[in-house]
Amino acid sequence: MQISVASSSLIAVPIIEAILASEHTLASVISTPDRKSGRGQIETASELAQWSEERGYLVAKPFDTPSLNQHLLAAQPQLIVTASYGRMIPVEVLHGPRFGWLNVHFSLLPRWRGAAPVQWALLEGDSTTGISIFKLDKGMDTGPIYFQEEVEIGYGDTTTELLDRMSHLAGARIMGVVEEIRKGVKPKPQPNAGITLAPKISKEDARLDWRLGADAILRKVRALEERPGTWSTFREERIAIHEVSESLLANSLQAPGEIAVVDGALLIRCHDSTLQIGAVTPAGKKRMSGSDFARGARLSPGELFQ
Repeated sequence: MQISVASSSLIAVPIIEAILASEHTLASVISTPDRKSGRGQIETASELAQWSEERGYLVAKPFDTPSLNQHLLAAQPQLIVTASYGRMIPVEVLHGPRFGWLNVHFSLLPRWRGAAPVQWALLEGDSTTGISIFKLDKGMDTGPIYFQEEVEIGYGDTTTELLDRMSHLAGARIMGVVEEIRKGVKPKPQPNAGITLAPKISKEDARLDWRLGADAILRKVRALEERPGTWSTFREERIAIHEVSESLLANSLQAPGEIAVVDGALLIRCHDSTLQIGAVTPAGKKRMSGSDFARGARLSPGELFQ
């Protein structure tokens, strides 16, 4: 079977490797168009496009429906597997490939339909998540399911760690689903109960509110620290916050957001506890330890992260 993979993320690599190791053929890699990035606004390919091009695989970067159709006519995939592609698939091309389009989604559908299922599972304190491999239809993650497998969320797991673990699980399971499709096995409709949505996370969503409890703040850091990046403000400037943990050091902090250095550690008060900030990135500067930041800022008693 000729199989294409549509993604913009390296989490699709285990799926591509599974196809290459099978009796099937990788028809192409479909990714998003190059985008301007960095201070120089240089045209840059997606992570997966770069990885694929370095290995000599055929890479398409369709920018609209006609260009996607043109590629499909040229590459002739019989099945397309998507995983974190980053774009809605136009309805008119869903029935182009003989066996349609599959999506690898990182939740146990119908829970967390949408762009950020792992982040929302962590934000809401879920104890488990999983992968769902389903047939794409015109809805948002509403298609019938071929395969699901539960994954436990460990204490301290981050979005990146969970995605890495689940992407390798998807790579290990995808060819079994392809074999079912080849045999004519029909997917099962999703249940109508238990539907929750996982919309895209904005930069504003990643702002830390020190009036919340420690558990909620730590969940947000685990979910969003790497992307889009958790942050707060100090002296009216944005500062990225990294490596947050609960602290047992004795201190006199009282107001939410109040900061101080105790025994070389940068501490901050939240609603019900004290947290330690291991590292920060002030606006326009390099990442540094919390203690180095505090030393350079020359903190005054009672100063706050807002």
